[in-house]
Amino acid sequence: MAISLALVGAAVTAHEIPAEAEGATLASAVVPVRSAGAAEAQVPLRSALLGSQTGGRDASAAPVAVRIPDIGLEASVLSVGVDEDNQFAVPAADTVGWYEHSAPPGADGSTVLAAHVDYRGNPGAFFNLADLQLGETLEVEMADGSVLRYRVTDNILYDKQALPAQELFRKSGAPVLQLITCGGTFDPVRRSYRGNVVVTAEPVDV
Repeated sequence: MAISLALVGAAVTAHEIPAEAEGATLASAVVPVRSAGAAEAQVPLRSALLGSQTGGRDASAAPVAVRIPDIGLEASVLSVGVDEDNQFAVPAADTVGWYEHSAPPGADGSTVLAAHVDYRGNPGAFFNLADLQLGETLEVEMADGSVLRYRVTDNILYDKQALPAQELFRKSGAPVLQLITCGGTFDPVRRSYRGNVVVTAEPVDV
């Protein structure tokens, strides 16, 4: 089931930004949200603006920042949707994207945050995500000023074609946070990484 960080860490080569990535719009940083044979897991094409959603989700439920002290990360979070190719519209460079049609942090289901591992030859917000160890903690700040704490329970490197979309984007069940970036080896022809690093974290009871 879960693959420990010790088993996947050696395969993650994102710490050395490939020369071929310089100046490129990295398709590798776009997280696929389709799963073959799992139509229910496909992400709907909808506006990336919270106010445009049917039902008008409370804006205070949106995350605005994420802090992960163990990898030296403090980044702002933007609410995003998907692009015309039904791919996760990851923000540029040092910003993290919250897939706004996933669960708000702390709510039942899966909260999905994604960011670049590198962007146009520079480190992205999740450049060091693969270094997170099980048991380490992180914080998500909400628009209302509240802060939610999470503890890392998994750090797994998936082949892009094997990304478990049904689990990553589930709408029910216990609250969980999924942090996603690119990893694995770099394909110079496609100018993208062959895998995705997925860090799973669960709320810390206070």
